[in-house]
Amino acid sequence: MAPSALASESRPSPHALAQTARPPRWGSRLAFCLGLLMAPVALCLGGLAAWVGPSVSGWGYVAGLGGLCLGLLVRGRRWLCWAGLALLLLVVSTRLVFARGTHLDTLHLPGGGHRWVNRVVDEQDGTLLAAHALLLTRRLPRSDARDFLLSLEGAFDRMDSAEGLVATPAIATYLGLQSADSFDALVVSPEGEAAPRTAVVFLHGYAGNFAVYCWEMAQAVQGIAALTVCPSVGPAGKWWERQGEDTLKATYAWLASKGIRRVYLAGLSNGGAGASVLVHRVPHPGLELRGLILVSGAWTDAPIPQVPTLVVQGRTDTMMPTASIQAYVRRLGDMATYAEVPGGHFAFLDHHEKCRQAISTWLRQREK
Repeated sequence: MAPSALASESRPSPHALAQTARPPRWGSRLAFCLGLLMAPVALCLGGLAAWVGPSVSGWGYVAGLGGLCLGLLVRGRRWLCWAGLALLLLVVSTRLVFARGTHLDTLHLPGGGHRWVNRVVDEQDGTLLAAHALLLTRRLPRSDARDFLLSLEGAFDRMDSAEGLVATPAIATYLGLQSADSFDALVVSPEGEAAPRTAVVFLHGYAGNFAVYCWEMAQAVQGIAALTVCPSVGPAGKWWERQGEDTLKATYAWLASKGIRRVYLAGLSNGGAGASVLVHRVPHPGLELRGLILVSGAWTDAPIPQVPTLVVQGRTDTMMPTASIQAYVRRLGDMATYAEVPGGHFAFLDHHEKCRQAISTWLRQREK
């Protein structure tokens, strides 16, 4: 046989080379189908991000998922898959490592430690999305929520500049992980106070426990160098039920174990209603109950508390009607201090400076 014929037989044909270089068809089809499944999610998240305006990490999630999805759909652009996946991993790892705040921490009580799931998503993203949806569907009275979005955005800006990345118990709450035996609590340490002896326990309202509200309360508490602790129950904030009562008992026990000797009980909206009930019901062994702070909420039929009480109320509140709160204050008589501020049910954020001043002034007077 001639040498040229031998060479021809040993050399692969162009068709064979193409078959060897081509990736398996089933792999490409699987990637394309996966991209098709992910595309609606990516588009939906992108649209929501453009509507709400998320945090930096929120944009990172959107961009990473979009790159991953596009790389799966477009053949020859597989590098986009790796770039999107790398960006997603970068955002997750950054939040897991750095979302711990400066003075604000999210602890898993009563044992201590942290739930890593609470660090994965920025609280701002979910909260602003929910607020937009509630306003769009008219679930919030217009008179109460007129400045709510702007006030909420401003509160997040203030907290971010002071604390940096923080964890949020809202994630674990909506995953159904809160119970009286295992719950998350936001803890804000006072500046320059190594071992505070006084604490303010702040009960959250409807929709769950959010770092931004706890941080706002802590700014008023700074005037007496007290620890601020904000425990969590379910999304509805039903503190007057058994889980809320047991959660408050566990919070008191944890504070006593940390050397706290004096405590104020406070609450916002549903948390205020719960605090006005639990102030009679929950014992506090080893702790001196110094007072009660009710913001935009109280159970107006509850027995009169036997401690000094501050009531902070928005003048045009329709969700916790101001007239009912005023009647409750009259029942309390000399035990009550009433501070009425402009705004509606969300005055705690809409007029945060006036609310902060009222709470801080009352606390300093009590501590004298």
